[in-house]
Amino acid sequence: MQSVKVIFVLSVTLAVAFANPRLPPGAPKPLDGDDLSKAKELLVTTLAKLATGDGPNYQVVNVISASSQLVAGSLHKFEVELSNGSESKECTVKIWDRPWLHEQGEATNVKVQCKDESVLEKTW
Repeated sequence: MQSVKVIFVLSVTLAVAFANPRLPPGAPKPLDGDDLSKAKELLVTTLAKLATGDGPNYQVVNVISASSQLVAGSLHKFEVELSNGSESKECTVKIWDRPWLHEQGEATNVKVQCKDESVLEKTW
């Protein structure tokens, strides 16, 4: 009888533990709702700043997926469709924000990797 109770308690504990799986600390978190809206604003703002220098003038056509990850700062990763005015491309955009490096001009690092193209990387 005692072993039946132990098995029952263990079963209930496992059911509760796996009913609401959580991401481990530091794992990428898929974004939706308000978090996705804020991330899209960050993407549009970052691409606009990239265009002010000698970078390309990309416009967001479609956000396929977005995630955020807490690392040394915050890392946003986007799978997107971008347009440069004449054609659309599927690209991966990574925005790594480290606010404590603002004074050194290294707070934001952006990497854009479009299919069949080399990686574009800028830091400011």
